[in-house]
Amino acid sequence: MLSYLIGQLSFSRLTKAICIIAVIICCDAAVVTAKSKMIRVAILRDVDHFTLGVEGRHTLIDYNSGEKVGFGIRLLPSLVTFDHGKIRIGDKVYDSQRLIIDPRLDASLRVNDKHFRGMLIIINTGTALTVVNSIEIEQYIRGVLYHEISDKWPMEAISAQAVATRTYAFYSIEKFAARDYDVTNDVYSQVYGGKTAERYRTNLAVKNTKGLVLTYKGKIFPAFFHANSGGITEDASELWDIDLPPLKGGIESPYSVNSPHYRWKRNFRLKDIQDALEKSGVKVGTIKEIKIKERNKSGRIRKLEVTDRDGKSTIIEGKIFRDALGPNVLKSNLYDVEMKGYYVDLIGHGWGHGVGMCQWGAYNMARMRFTYPDILKFYYPGSELGHYKEDD
Repeated sequence: MLSYLIGQLSFSRLTKAICIIAVIICCDAAVVTAKSKMIRVAILRDVDHFTLGVEGRHTLIDYNSGEKVGFGIRLLPSLVTFDHGKIRIGDKVYDSQRLIIDPRLDASLRVNDKHFRGMLIIINTGTALTVVNSIEIEQYIRGVLYHEISDKWPMEAISAQAVATRTYAFYSIEKFAARDYDVTNDVYSQVYGGKTAERYRTNLAVKNTKGLVLTYKGKIFPAFFHANSGGITEDASELWDIDLPPLKGGIESPYSVNSPHYRWKRNFRLKDIQDALEKSGVKVGTIKEIKIKERNKSGRIRKLEVTDRDGKSTIIEGKIFRDALGPNVLKSNLYDVEMKGYYVDLIGHGWGHGVGMCQWGAYNMARMRFTYPDILKFYYPGSELGHYKEDD
């Protein structure tokens, strides 16, 4: 298949279409070389329909055979459906497991209400459709920043975010090379809005930091970030199978204090917590009391004890409890519990998992005239700032 595709596409187009990416870390800790600078972003997963439009010339290619199966000057917004195991675009049906939409020149892709650069790969999973945007990594970052940080913030804070975003992207490319996509477009990877999300100042931060990534001892690592640390960062090993000095946490961050989300309070009805836990697969009786059982070194809750009205106690991990209630509802695991009869008050600090860079901390550091390398060094101790370059 590869030799056939070479005959059909230019090298750059072939790189986009195949989008098999391998990141190789050099012995030099300051340099990361990549065989490709493309990233695959899942913008829709397991859907039965979506709307597709193309503003300009484009070609449709069967991914597996490399055969051109269609072309056009423009595609008006058309309904794409999973039709009896095939891909239907408007009134045309394609018997392809994977269909590439390859725009020419600066033709823009539209999926539902968002515009995208790069290419699309529509994957027929056998039961539904998954849509992957294959895009050059610097363009990807331009589509991320506005959703992760305000374009009105100081440029040094936006630049720090650009480097962290690029670093996380390369880590994901390496980690998920065998998967159909490297990242998703939501909070479980990095929120990505495509061309629609681009803004002048965030684009400028991407340009000013082009190619810059963080490494530790010559290896790229997941440069996690979050909204507000609540005053102290978290150890990545509390959440994932990751044990690296730049992500060890325990960094006291006075720059997070007195920022939005530094303090919060939420009141919950115990019945609502019971329903949320059971919906997530944790069976508990009618809740009578919730107690903190164990905290970790950052003060975040590692375990809770939930006691029902029959006296039965259930130990629940803090991260499972937060996921059940919703990470945007229970903002962090750094909180106290106050029982109020049939209700409970959770009074806490920070927003997010707390690992890596605190975005509001970066904002305040930038206002105090710290540079983006200063910010990154503070939140990722022991890391080095270096360049990635494409493998020749």
